[in-house]
Amino acid sequence: MAHFETRDGRYVAVKEIVGNGKPFRILQLTDIHIGGSLATRKKDKLALAAVEKIVNASNADFVVVTGDMVYPMPWLNQGSFNNLKASEMLATVMEKLGKPWTVVFGNHDSEVWARANKKQLGDFYGALKHCLFRHGDENITGDGNYSIPLLNEDGSLNTALMFVDSNAYLTWNFFSGFDTIHDDQIEWYKNEIDTLSKDGEKAKSLAFFHIPPKEFKEGWEKCYKKTGEATYHCGFVQEKDNYFGYPKTVEGKFFSEMVKFGSCKGMFMGHDHLNTLSITYQGIRLTYGMSIDYNAYKGIMDRHTQRGGTLIDIFDDGSFDVTPLPLDDIK
Repeated sequence: MAHFETRDGRYVAVKEIVGNGKPFRILQLTDIHIGGSLATRKKDKLALAAVEKIVNASNADFVVVTGDMVYPMPWLNQGSFNNLKASEMLATVMEKLGKPWTVVFGNHDSEVWARANKKQLGDFYGALKHCLFRHGDENITGDGNYSIPLLNEDGSLNTALMFVDSNAYLTWNFFSGFDTIHDDQIEWYKNEIDTLSKDGEKAKSLAFFHIPPKEFKEGWEKCYKKTGEATYHCGFVQEKDNYFGYPKTVEGKFFSEMVKFGSCKGMFMGHDHLNTLSITYQGIRLTYGMSIDYNAYKGIMDRHTQRGGTLIDIFDDGSFDVTPLPLDDIK
């Protein structure tokens, strides 16, 4: 049974190995999109019930929500400006379930017109009993860039779990285009890994964030063209016209820098609610988590094959498996 300890003010995941090869299991949830208003009450109840059902079925040691927990967009979904209230609705369910959990922010969590900004939301999440969220270094871009080292029973590092704020928009609104992970965040990631690395061997890491890099689509195109440069594992691209919501007007360096750096073995994201694809490209496993959304996409209540969670099993040697957990499959 895995448990979490705090050392020097930092959360540390400690894996107890009992000799049966039981992995450390992470459940990724994403794009829950709680509206938090009377008008979205029915859809919010469906979303929260799905969260509870998936968490209970997952047998996970740790739950990570990769952004867009809430959706304060009144003119699109009749949701509330009060994104803190909507966040509290999700937190009430997660805290009742009692599993360690954490979040990274998506582009919708703190829209400019919403009542609470990311700092205020982060204060809320960080104060919860079971939530491991931290603001991270205030001198770098974003809010919520932090790491949780996953340790073996002997105290050696198995995998560094890296949580990165992929930011929101280039200016203050959706129409300016999506932002990307900034250079100072990339340097923070590298410095964190260098600190955790021992005996000349670079620490393995998995990255959790919201907005996908452009290379995810690039890898997918190589998959369906069967060039041999990328490996398909599972899932689908169900967004219209094979859409990937990566930043179109800025050149993100995160993926290319991680390929060169050599630590990151997997990236887990959300953002595109109908995409559930998982591939390996240039040595990194790229995975869209199954989404929860009943609220944000037009007609999304009537779709179901994309809805669920994603299981990430991490083994003694730092290798990992990724398995979809569709809501339809949970009895």
